[in-house]
Amino acid sequence: MQVGVAPEETVVLVGWRKRSDNYVLVRMKAEAILYASEGVGIGIIAKMVERAGRTVQEWLADWRATRMCSVLTGHAGNQNAAKPARAQKEELKPSSPSRPPRRASTPSSGTSQPCATS
Repeated sequence: MQVGVAPEETVVLVGWRKRSDNYVLVRMKAEAILYASEGVGIGIIAKMVERAGRTVQEWLADWRATRMCSVLTGHAGNQNAAKPARAQKEELKPSSPSRPPRRASTPSSGTSQPCATS
């Protein structure tokens, strides 16, 4: 399964693959996409990144759908953290239950994040 990668994207993917401070999953996805862009088969890519072939196929499908955004995992912001423990929930409770919490203001400019994670 071959994917198209623009020269600018290749530069970024190679950089992500080489950086040791990036998250392992980002490096593996970048490597898999680079291999696929060169026509390497799914089975070989799966061996190289030590993942199942189905996982690699999903990464490549995500690449086709969202390009560079698909490589970023969302782990950096601790977005995949477990639910808070009971003690943490107690800390999160408002000190004055009679008053509703204030709403956070949202920008009205209509700008969106290019790689928003869910």
